[in-house]
Amino acid sequence: MATHAGYSVRPPGLAVHELVAPRRLNAGVTIGLIGGLTMAVPLVVYDWVHAGHSALELPMAVTGWLFGLGHFVQNGYQWWPIVVGAALLAAYSMVSGLVFSGLADRVFSVRTLAGSLAAGVAWGIASFVVFWDVLLAIARDGAPFRATAASSVLVAPNWVWIVGFVAFGIAHGLAYRAIRDHATT
Repeated sequence: MATHAGYSVRPPGLAVHELVAPRRLNAGVTIGLIGGLTMAVPLVVYDWVHAGHSALELPMAVTGWLFGLGHFVQNGYQWWPIVVGAALLAAYSMVSGLVFSGLADRVFSVRTLAGSLAAGVAWGIASFVVFWDVLLAIARDGAPFRATAASSVLVAPNWVWIVGFVAFGIAHGLAYRAIRDHATT
């Protein structure tokens, strides 16, 4: 908003509850990072408590999926694949948060907590389907994220991924609501 003679002037067409572009960008990135961290929790905990896995398999799986299974170890740590994979997961989460907040703002006009949670759960389920059935099919049929005919190594069973993606969606919805509520006060 611009100021004129000491008072705020709202640009025409900009509702009081709408975020301006830089704040919308920051909000989407924040929403995505919160969602990504929330999704990682069940996966990291599952891998940490199971003896045949190492806690940081998730970021190594990203690097292994993109650059070859030689960059993934099921029970060990390769640090550069962990760092690269974590950065790629963060980027994926940020894009997800930007898309979610854009859809929630512009397409669905989500304004309530219940609406935010419903949108978040729907987003989490839709994200899982796109990730699991579309994105992973691009390379190595999803190995090492899931067991395949070519590789029996996997990060976690399907149910852990589903829990992670539902948590991902719920976190998107709650973070969106919190940021929207903060922006309107």
